[in-house]
Amino acid sequence: MKKLLIAAAAIGLAVPTAPAMADDHEPALMEVDWYRVNLIKWKPGKGERAHEIIEMYEKVDAALGRNDVIDFHMATGEWDSIVAMPMRNGIAAMGWANNPDGDAWRAEFVKQMGGEEQAKAVWQEFESLILREQRHIGHIDRD
Repeated sequence: MKKLLIAAAAIGLAVPTAPAMADDHEPALMEVDWYRVNLIKWKPGKGERAHEIIEMYEKVDAALGRNDVIDFHMATGEWDSIVAMPMRNGIAAMGWANNPDGDAWRAEFVKQMGGEEQAKAVWQEFESLILREQRHIGHIDRD
């Protein structure tokens, strides 16, 4: 019991007190740009085809006036590609039932691929090239 009380006291001292909000102002949002970041390991021998499909995706972005996806081709480390995609509507977009940017991208992709079935086939092929992947959310400070 004594250990439990000591642990509770230590936790209480370690947790900072909440800042005073007596003035009833909303806290300001951080000045940051949010990104979805995918770390990708391609199946052996599949990286070239994967990047051919990524070029198709880039044409969709260009048609929508977007050129802000960052695609790193890694020379070292365990990942073959690291792709950072801006979350144009910020972190709040994660809570939307439908993301208008994503919907517009999918519509343009279907158009460029020549129809829903062709777009689905390319997407499935791309997914089949991935050995493993991690997805993360991060931000860049604007200061």
